[in-house]
Amino acid sequence: MSILAILATFLAAGVEWVEALTIVLAVGLVRGWRSAFAGMALAFATVIVLIIGFGLAITSHVSITTARTVVGVFLLLFGIKWLHKAILRSSGLQALHDEAKAFRETVAMLEGARPRAGSFDRAGVTTSFAGVFLEGLEVVFIVVALGGLQNLAAAELGAVAALIVVAGVGAALRRPLTQVPENAMKYIVGVMLTSFGTFFAGEGIGVQWWHDDVSLPILVGAYGLASLLLVLALRVPASASSSAPHPLIRGATAAIREVWGLFVGDGAVAAFAVVVLLGVTLFVDRFSDQRGAAALLLTGGVVASVGTGVVGARHRGLRGANVVKTEASSQGDERSGASVSSGKRESVTR
Repeated sequence: MSILAILATFLAAGVEWVEALTIVLAVGLVRGWRSAFAGMALAFATVIVLIIGFGLAITSHVSITTARTVVGVFLLLFGIKWLHKAILRSSGLQALHDEAKAFRETVAMLEGARPRAGSFDRAGVTTSFAGVFLEGLEVVFIVVALGGLQNLAAAELGAVAALIVVAGVGAALRRPLTQVPENAMKYIVGVMLTSFGTFFAGEGIGVQWWHDDVSLPILVGAYGLASLLLVLALRVPASASSSAPHPLIRGATAAIREVWGLFVGDGAVAAFAVVVLLGVTLFVDRFSDQRGAAALLLTGGVVASVGTGVVGARHRGLRGANVVKTEASSQGDERSGASVSSGKRESVTR
């Protein structure tokens, strides 16, 4: 478990540190390195203060069991979010994250800001602080969650190692790390965060995992396989119907898709997962001798929540494509009608 925690934290924190590095590099190259480092240092100091305050509050007012359950639930929701986006990106339904594009956008924003009037630039310090602080907070959450509040040393080691590697490479190259396979890393991290979140949340609600920590690699493999199957299914183009459906069927299908698109989205994926957790909790309370079966129910429910979200995203994408095609077709008909009318007028004139 320690090796998994180190690897998962290293990859997850590495993704966050790469994004923070992109912002710091943009500030340093455009607004000055003193402003970039000042904002970065202030962000790290603020994060450390929050960590100390959070740690004191947790250890003095909340039991470890309750804290692990709460952290596990949030980690599960966090992991599902990452995995959901990773599946959409891998299947082509969502654009891949482009670190070079993010760097260009930050540079353009900083170049459009007011020029600095001193050794420290307010826009540069603020931008650097905001970027590092937000990414640092996510790293802290990942460390606490993956450490399980009992194995923090392994998670901290992974996060610090990622920071050293990213900072070292960034200092040597002085440009965004566009060659880092960030999207692949996010995919792996999504699988691992979802696995750890399922494990910790399940423990908190009374699920009995097979041989305890041995279940973690099994969860990673199960979620990885399920997500790959979803990617392959989403990459298969929808088959076109040979004949137009009946108007009543077409109207009913449109209504169902509208309702589907209304309720199935990123937020709905999280809501689905929460409902699954509540259902498994009730199952454990009702059938206390079936805690092993509850583990299968929880794992299957998490896969169903992610699958529902990505299928809903595909439906929304297909509906949007159909709308575009319909508009293009209507515009073409209008242009064709206009050209016919124009030809008739010319004939009459002649």
